Amino acid sequence: MNYYVASVRDFMNDGNVVPWLTSKIHLIVNDKAHVDDFVQKIKEQLATLKPDLTMVVETEYVDAVYRDCYYSYFATKLKSCRRFCVRLSFFEPVFTSINEFFDKEKRELEDNYLGFMVIRPLGQCIGRNAISPKAKLSPVEDFRICKAEINATCLGVKLKVKAFPHSSQDSEYMTCAETTTWALMEYFGNKYPLYKPLMPSALLASLQSHAVERLVPSQGLSIQQISMALRQQDFGCKMYSKENPRFKELFTCYVESGLPLAVAVEGGNIGHAIVCIGRKKQERNQIVAKKTIFGTDYFMWNESINEFVFNDDNKPCYQLYTFDNPTPYFNGVEISHFIVPLHKKIYLAAEQAIDIANFFVARDFKSPADSVIRTFLTSSRSYREYICNNKDFQSLLKLAYLRIDLPKFIWVTEVSNRNDFNLGKANSIILLDATSTLTTGDPYASLIFKQNNNFITIYDKESRNLRNLFVNLPAKFESYNGNLA
Repeated sequence: MNYYVASVRDFMNDGNVVPWLTSKIHLIVNDKAHVDDFVQKIKEQLATLKPDLTMVVETEYVDAVYRDCYYSYFATKLKSCRRFCVRLSFFEPVFTSINEFFDKEKRELEDNYLGFMVIRPLGQCIGRNAISPKAKLSPVEDFRICKAEINATCLGVKLKVKAFPHSSQDSEYMTCAETTTWALMEYFGNKYPLYKPLMPSALLASLQSHAVERLVPSQGLSIQQISMALRQQDFGCKMYSKENPRFKELFTCYVESGLPLAVAVEGGNIGHAIVCIGRKKQERNQIVAKKTIFGTDYFMWNESINEFVFNDDNKPCYQLYTFDNPTPYFNGVEISHFIVPLHKKIYLAAEQAIDIANFFVARDFKSPADSVIRTFLTSSRSYREYICNNKDFQSLLKLAYLRIDLPKFIWVTEVSNRNDFNLGKANSIILLDATSTLTTGDPYASLIFKQNNNFITIYDKESRNLRNLFVNLPAKFESYNGNLA
């Protein structure tokens, strides 16, 4: 194994770095046009990163994901490719040589580590990568995305990076659909102990019994097959199509809930799959979308967001595009479907939770016109943490809130007047049981807690009934922002 240290700027500008790196990749085709194309693809990725980052290049690197594809497919061909990859690791500019790297304290390396990118010996050379948004040229504050803590090493030093996994497709074993499914499982497998990362061969094996023809070489997967693959990994998937009149509202609601979405885009003869991993930071005073609910007009947060962050295997990670044009390099395409990888114990869907919450806002709270409504899903553990850390709640009130029996997942609706919403505050809360079902048509059947002014209604688990309380509540309190980082 060989090592090399350079800045991203050196790679982009210095002719001595590129030949060294490409010679270590061992391209199958030595034709200069192919080599130039190979280098250009690496430069396209690095051009989106800060130029002063330190880059540690490790050759003869064994990448588990590529090696799985290699032994499952590429090694079976007469004209096979090499087994080894090259890995690029990125740091804040803290050293310029290997000696300096080893002189650093591990804590300093950990604090300045910004992720990695694997270079495969394939025509589609960009392999598995996990890069912190802090490494990007785009302002970090513009992104509110899902991130998992992903383990890595560099020169034997164990490190971690908070990022969303990304890769290009290899066009033969893994197309955009398989890459999208792999990225989702890589994220959930690193984020939650309930799931585990999925190797490409295991992904295809999970679909084998449902396939009517061979899966390799890949011709891509349908949106139904993507959903099936996620179902095989213990998700309770929900799939939505553009025919749904609330398509964008539901898309935004799930993104606001911190759930990455498998997104299908279609148009003409083009079909493509990408992952939506978050949204652009939206200034609260820019909310414009209104909806009439039981005769009263309200501002709807989930209908006011239009720019989202996508991971697309045709582009570098973290692309900021609009909902109506998620892949601008394709003409005339639009989002046709999206799949929500829900926990299997979440039974109340977004459209039901929104309708129930809207009923309480308009009919129960009788919130004044132009109030702002924001609905999202979260875990009870995260919401309890928010209660504990909320400086607007006094200690006795926090204890009262923490005594409320909550299921593993809850739907939360915050209601604010326009001025307080602009300041990041809410005035009222509605909590719904995400493990309930709307079979009775009774909105109260899913209610766990609602609070408006000094009046609280909670679900009493012992009596299995709703109970009303009068408590001294703050007129406004900090809004929940724990789903997207």
